[in-house]
Amino acid sequence: MTRFYFSDFIQGMINLLSEPSKMPCVGFNIPALKYCPAARISLKEEPEDSICNECYARKGFYLFKNVAKALQDRVDFVLKSLREDNGDKFVEEISRQIEKKYFDKNGNKKELKNIDTSLFRGHDSGDLFSPKYIKAWKRVCEKFPAIRFWFPTREWFRESQLDALKDLASLDNVCLKPSALKMNEPAPIVDGMDAGTAVYTTIEQAERDGHFVCPATRHEKEMGKEAWKALPEDERKSLITCKGNRCKLCFIKGCKKGIAYIAH
Repeated sequence: MTRFYFSDFIQGMINLLSEPSKMPCVGFNIPALKYCPAARISLKEEPEDSICNECYARKGFYLFKNVAKALQDRVDFVLKSLREDNGDKFVEEISRQIEKKYFDKNGNKKELKNIDTSLFRGHDSGDLFSPKYIKAWKRVCEKFPAIRFWFPTREWFRESQLDALKDLASLDNVCLKPSALKMNEPAPIVDGMDAGTAVYTTIEQAERDGHFVCPATRHEKEMGKEAWKALPEDERKSLITCKGNRCKLCFIKGCKKGIAYIAH
């Protein structure tokens, strides 16, 4: 689930930031699938095996009208900027909002409850859909060397994207992880990017294939549904988050081991 700021406009400008509830930080998102070109290809070519069949960003909270509108408003703003000024307004505005959220007036990082101001999550919904968009994000990341940006992406699958993706991944503060296209498929290894991510149906198979298994996704599988449901709700909510597991591996640059999330 993602919490959105619904003041809608700050000084006449749409709010571009979101707080993915399982993440320890602020992020940015746009509509899923429509702005995930590689995912659409995967669904067309492998309709039954594609991970994107079970995409969390295409169901639940993301389907609420106000959430869908917030996502669409963001991408409309991005597209307008890419079309009219090569992304300048997008880069300027999201940089302003990150700075306001993460830093005080003296340029020092704020200490915020439940938000780690050293991290930023790109696209819990949507993807790096075009070279021009990727280049805009590189400009944003260059402005904040003290923040670690994590971008999972399936766009590695499209050759037209690779040069821009590798350019973004070359930044010291960017962890760009190629995501698998099919369920139970090992995490992709792409030259110039960090070790990728995968989705598996069992912990055993994920570990046999050499992955680190995301702790936030393994507890229910290991405990069994009945034991899991018997836990206090607050404990369950904590255990399905990065913070609750004291894990920041997805944000760490230079990770050489694929990460597997367990489907539920």
